[in-house]
Amino acid sequence: MVNFCSECGKPMAQDANFCISCGASVSEKSPAKAQWQDKREKVLGKHAAGKIPTTRILLIVAIMLLGSWFYFNLPESGNPIIKASPAVAAPAQYPQNGQQMTLIQPKVGNEKVIIPLDVLKEKKFVKFNYGDPQYGIPMLAYISTEGKIVTAVSVCEPCNSTAFHINGDKIVCNACGSTWELNTLESVSGSCGRYPPDALPNTVVGNEIQIEERLVARWQRRG
Repeated sequence: MVNFCSECGKPMAQDANFCISCGASVSEKSPAKAQWQDKREKVLGKHAAGKIPTTRILLIVAIMLLGSWFYFNLPESGNPIIKASPAVAAPAQYPQNGQQMTLIQPKVGNEKVIIPLDVLKEKKFVKFNYGDPQYGIPMLAYISTEGKIVTAVSVCEPCNSTAFHINGDKIVCNACGSTWELNTLESVSGSCGRYPPDALPNTVVGNEIQIEERLVARWQRRG
């Protein structure tokens, strides 16, 4: 004889204590439905405890993306003109007790300010004037410890110094003592750190180091 559940009407075995369809009890025992729900909640609870909320995942992803954006968009360190310059000479080495500038005479022609490469290789650190020998725009050139040729306006504007010397891998203002990295012109110390020699691009053609005359002629003080 087949019994039927009084709750849902589904057929039940004669000796069944619970309806297998809806869990209704046909005896004094605890409803199977309640037991099944308890087990289900425990299982789901364990899984839920191990899950990371979706909002937290999205927040972590957003932080990672933002961090990546900042990393790849940070301004590059070092002077961009020097960074773009090729190494065209043997890396220079300078004494720790200071090497002063050697005065040379430039040549101006074909809209270029020109100094000889072989002289710079010999002296390593030179100064020269564009225009009037005494009152023109003071310039300098040196070979970096990476073998790059650096040409710049030789002025430390805040203290009005036009003379520098090199100690090892640092270039130093003779007047105020402000110091910069020789290879990058990044400030190391000193009150004039924002105003290193103002680098201008150059091109090496044969034995000539050429600087565009218009860049020198148009130079203006930075501060």
